[in-house]
Amino acid sequence: MRRKDDARADIDRVWEIIEKVGIAMLTTRFPGGLRARPLEARPERDAGLIWFVTDLESGKEHEVEAEHDVCLVFVDAADKVHLSITARAEVRRDPGKAAAIWKLTDNAWWNGPDDPNVCLLRVQPITAELWDGPASRITTAFEFVKAAVTKVTVKMSKTAASPRSTSSSRRNRVSETYRHIWQAARTRKHVTFSYGGHYREVCPHIVGYKQSREAAVLAFQFGGTSSKGLPPKGEWRCFTIDKMTDIQTRSGRWHSGEGHSKTQPCIQHVDVDVNVPQTLTHPKPLSFGSQALRPPRRPGE
Repeated sequence: MRRKDDARADIDRVWEIIEKVGIAMLTTRFPGGLRARPLEARPERDAGLIWFVTDLESGKEHEVEAEHDVCLVFVDAADKVHLSITARAEVRRDPGKAAAIWKLTDNAWWNGPDDPNVCLLRVQPITAELWDGPASRITTAFEFVKAAVTKVTVKMSKTAASPRSTSSSRRNRVSETYRHIWQAARTRKHVTFSYGGHYREVCPHIVGYKQSREAAVLAFQFGGTSSKGLPPKGEWRCFTIDKMTDIQTRSGRWHSGEGHSKTQPCIQHVDVDVNVPQTLTHPKPLSFGSQALRPPRRPGE
């Protein structure tokens, strides 16, 4: 068993490599498979985060929004070091943070950190696999494989969820984020959060699951911003709960839109509907597949 001092030294070694190498190959998932791109890392060791400055219109931003699991690879060829990091990423639109990590070389691509096309990738490492090999340049690739290469697996985060499980128990498990939104809807609290690179202020009306099994919330957004723009009086929006970050709740005036002439298409398996008293009496959130989940209300109900 590795001692705490050893684990701490391993983590420090990981951050040293990130800071020294600087350039990472970022692998994301897209509908056709996986793709990797080189990006300059802006590590924030004390916070346990890695930031990247990038363009809001590039493909990787859309891929990260659709699938948050990513892989980073750093290679120090001189020291024969290879580092692979499993991580969770999200897109942020934060000019203040962009300014804090901005470099002069970024001006070759954008007109400063306030450029409307600038966005950030906020990456939280989960685990790191480090191959620390012999530093001699004489060692050939074949010799490197045979040499006494040290491979260390480091757990970087205690709270990040493990990616993609196929077991039914994990698939049906209710997340803490879902519980948070579920409780906010039952108590008619405002929810603020980041989603798709925008800050949102909403009133959660219906919580449950899409036909695809994804947990979601149908909410009335009355404040914040949106990629499509937000009408002055607000608008109904459907949010995938696993893509919501920096969630906070607060008290405030309840907001709602006008009645609908069609059944809402967002939530097909309803756990909580603020307009259906029976859904407000469950002692705990319902997982996908529960027989207590309801179909969506039809117009007039």
